[in-house]
Amino acid sequence: MDVVLASPTVAGATFWDPVPFSWPILLILAAICLLLTLAFVVWTVLQPEEPAVDTTALVDDAVRKDRERAATIRRRLDADTGRADTSEPELR
Repeated sequence: MDVVLASPTVAGATFWDPVPFSWPILLILAAICLLLTLAFVVWTVLQPEEPAVDTTALVDDAVRKDRERAATIRRRLDADTGRADTSEPELR
């Protein structure tokens, strides 16, 4: 049972070549790609640098708030287990 497959590439078949090759079209597309690439590189180079922002105060404030929150939770847990005084307003 030998099956011979016919090649679909028949002379004059336009299915395999819907757009004929053209050097001018290829060069125009290459020029557009090159122009867009150069424009992107120039735009990237001309972007201003990010200013140096000192975040020490923000970090210190966040750490202080986290520690206060952890201390409050620790005191509430101690109060729930009977190891601390529950008369403090923030523990109620």
